[in-house]
Amino acid sequence: MHKGTAAQPLASNVSVLRPRQEGPAPIASGAPYPRYAPGVYEVECVRAGTYWDRQLKAWKACLYFRLVPAGAPVVGYFHLGRGETPQAGPRSEYRRAWVIANGGPPNKRQRLSDRTFVGKCFQVRLADVTNRFDGRKHPESSFYSTVHEILRRTYP
Repeated sequence: MHKGTAAQPLASNVSVLRPRQEGPAPIASGAPYPRYAPGVYEVECVRAGTYWDRQLKAWKACLYFRLVPAGAPVVGYFHLGRGETPQAGPRSEYRRAWVIANGGPPNKRQRLSDRTFVGKCFQVRLADVTNRFDGRKHPESSFYSTVHEILRRTYP
């Protein structure tokens, strides 16, 4: 065999590291997100929040719902832009949902508070999330449901 081939390098300054013992295995940080049959459901909004998503580099509104009457949890996420502050322009899905929750359109320069949703019931469309944030497919066992659209307010 010739020296310098892939099977036998001329020289190597890389030492081979062998683990002395097996390290701890990672622990799952939470239960899997719930999955429901896609369709139209009635829900109640129990909590809402707006946050900056560092991974997506964007503002998001997260609305936490409970299915009525079962009480099972489901969430809805709304994109609020990538600027210095959250924005909900006239064509945004958040603004459309806020108008439904509020019972009418906002006044000029009015803050569209996520608290407007809390304590109200809605008819919503649930659908599966099948792709990751980067476009790659989830394994089917990791699909989960979110609120994709708020259709109408049902109470109060």
